[in-house]
Amino acid sequence: MQAVQPRPSSAPALQFPKLSALTSERWLVGSFVFVALLAISIGLLLGPAQAYRRAPALRWDIPVFSYYYQALTLHGVLNALVFTTFFIVGFAYFVTQRTLQRALASVQLAWASFVIMLLGVVLAGYAMLTGQANVLYTFYAPMLAHWTFYLGLALVIVGSWVAALVVFMTYFAWRKEHPGEAAPLAVFALLANYLMWFSASLGVAVEVLTMLLPLSLGIIKTTDPQVSRILFWFFGHPLVYFWLIPAYVSWYTMLPKQYGVKLFSDPLARVAFLMIMIFSIPIGVHHLFVDPGISELAKAMHSLLTFVVAVPSLLTAFNIGATLEKAGRARGGGRISWMWKQAWGDPLIAAQICGMLVFAVGGVTGMANASFTLNNALHNTTWVPGHFHTTLAGGVFMTYIGILYWLLPMLRGRALFARPLATAQVYTWFAGILVFGMSMGRAGLEGAIRRTDSGAVGAYTSEAAAPWMNLSAVGGTILLISIILLFTVILGTLFVSKREPQTAAPILVRAPDESPRWTENWNVWVALIIITNIVMWGPVLFGALNWVSGFWSTPYPMQ
Repeated sequence: MQAVQPRPSSAPALQFPKLSALTSERWLVGSFVFVALLAISIGLLLGPAQAYRRAPALRWDIPVFSYYYQALTLHGVLNALVFTTFFIVGFAYFVTQRTLQRALASVQLAWASFVIMLLGVVLAGYAMLTGQANVLYTFYAPMLAHWTFYLGLALVIVGSWVAALVVFMTYFAWRKEHPGEAAPLAVFALLANYLMWFSASLGVAVEVLTMLLPLSLGIIKTTDPQVSRILFWFFGHPLVYFWLIPAYVSWYTMLPKQYGVKLFSDPLARVAFLMIMIFSIPIGVHHLFVDPGISELAKAMHSLLTFVVAVPSLLTAFNIGATLEKAGRARGGGRISWMWKQAWGDPLIAAQICGMLVFAVGGVTGMANASFTLNNALHNTTWVPGHFHTTLAGGVFMTYIGILYWLLPMLRGRALFARPLATAQVYTWFAGILVFGMSMGRAGLEGAIRRTDSGAVGAYTSEAAAPWMNLSAVGGTILLISIILLFTVILGTLFVSKREPQTAAPILVRAPDESPRWTENWNVWVALIIITNIVMWGPVLFGALNWVSGFWSTPYPMQ
């Protein structure tokens, strides 16, 4: 990307002795964003193709990829792992530097994180594109991929750990110069997110480095699929919150700035982030309710905490809802009319509000998954991908698009291309993901199964589920239109737009006076994370280990 000196009106002035940090920022953050966009340029297009594959009346085979699970693996890994992680790391670097008004503590380490993660994507991409990693993005044993897939994903995680180190180093350097002052909310949230991410990703790192990678290299011949699943879901559910917290950062700190109003409650927001950080990891057993070998007590405890972690979502709904009411009233709305007095024609804001609305649908369907009784009926049906898409492809992705529509022009130094197209993209995605997610969920209630190639020869789809699977393909078609609009706007901004960006970075550089300093007692929170994980996951893990035959023995040979 071309390095363009920022206009004074387009961003907060960074308190650096030199402007080299801004130039470095454009290349560093721009590199992360570029890889993220490259990943979804493939991953997104495979989504509608999957919807067509499942629809009995609109069935269409994927011509590029010969095997259903290959395309589905690419779709899941590129969208849910590669795009999100690269976007989050780049976003975190940008927000940390701009909010704290100082250069990153180590630009060299920041670039090292990019190189490590990029190498990981190349290795994992090789395995997937060559058809040697058809294991889906959850990559459970006993399904096995080429060793480059596991090593590549491990490197992506390690690179994100290096990025977390850079953010913490920058924060602690700022802390020395600002004793007694609360960190800005955006940075506070990113720190909480990285603490949670590091803790959670240890589970999948152990799974990959001690089980799946040695297995794929032939160092070991057998492993324990149940232990593998437990380690994955130690990581798998907080992964959702790793995606979500940057969206929350935008809702809590950037949306009020874009509206010109104050957040309803900064302390309440910090409590919500702390609850997510502490309680998002010890709830993953609700993904294992139908698995053998896990005690009823463990399932009950994890089910209870799953409902507890809904509390920060409710706090967010109240806090952001009250803030939006302020904004709507400032725009001339009344007691009720403030709802439709929002900036619905601004794609930056509309993307976030529409994302909130879709995320509410995902949250409600998620509560069904937390119930042991309902989970037994819904777990292996398309209800689950319906729920998953309304959370990730809805609330998270739509908010990321809202961020991208101001971040990309700043990085490129050119105004957003064709704002009406960007607005159309937001609403087509909103409509498409609602149709897709809700029809998949409804098909699941009719017994449509997931994790199966329902488009294969001889595969059966019940008459009750078929209309809903066909409707999900209609939703996929709307999403395909939105994808075309999205990349039209992106490419137009990069190569066609000539005007300088007029939109400022919506960054708040100082915490309000009421921000509680006690929320940054990180030693206490780390101790709580460790204790809750030991209490909640220790019995589950040790109960699954076969101590009689040894750790690696299993009735499932991995030849």
